[in-house]
Amino acid sequence: MNYLQLCNAVLLEINEVVITNVASTRGIQTSVTDFVNKAQRDIINSEVEWPFTVVSQSFTTTAGTAEYARESNAKTVDYDSFTVQESASTSEKTLRYLSFNEYLDRRNEADTNPDASSRALPEFIYKTPDQKLGLSPVPDESTYIIRYYYYKTVSDMTANTDTPTIPERFHDVIVNRARYYAHMLRSDVQFSQLALRDYTEGLSRMRIELINRKDYMRAV
Repeated sequence: MNYLQLCNAVLLEINEVVITNVASTRGIQTSVTDFVNKAQRDIINSEVEWPFTVVSQSFTTTAGTAEYARESNAKTVDYDSFTVQESASTSEKTLRYLSFNEYLDRRNEADTNPDASSRALPEFIYKTPDQKLGLSPVPDESTYIIRYYYYKTVSDMTANTDTPTIPERFHDVIVNRARYYAHMLRSDVQFSQLALRDYTEGLSRMRIELINRKDYMRAV
């Protein structure tokens, strides 16, 4: 379902008049357009690493530069996925992760040597306190390719035809969460609890199917 269809699915569930445009609403309709986006955010934020939010990323090193900004929409970075490729004719090598404290203890002195004698093909990846990606040794060439995966945040839907990041077979989970908010707005405790039950069960199904683990059943 797209954004308009999701909003109308919620409106039908709560016995309200459907809309033809998400930009032309009033009253409870306007609230529902907000609740649908809020529902998607709730689902996305309920787990750190939903597989449908994973992004493959790469960048080319700059000689003498150790730290690189991560993507602005990155929620979390998979530091176990980093590889480096020296050239097109060589295979990728895995970069080992170091905590920042480990980096300071083991690598910082060599990497900050003013004579740059320790620059080489990176072997380690670390995260700086300001969330940058650090390479060690500091690259000695501007041709190395770094590849990794990260999990992105999502933007709110705004247009009728915008579609959720969440796979379509789980769109009912969005509807049930938005339905919960709509019933709460109306102070309808009984129906809000039923909607919360449906949402929690749907979220459990998502975790089992997509992350392959049992849910610990919590009200979110």
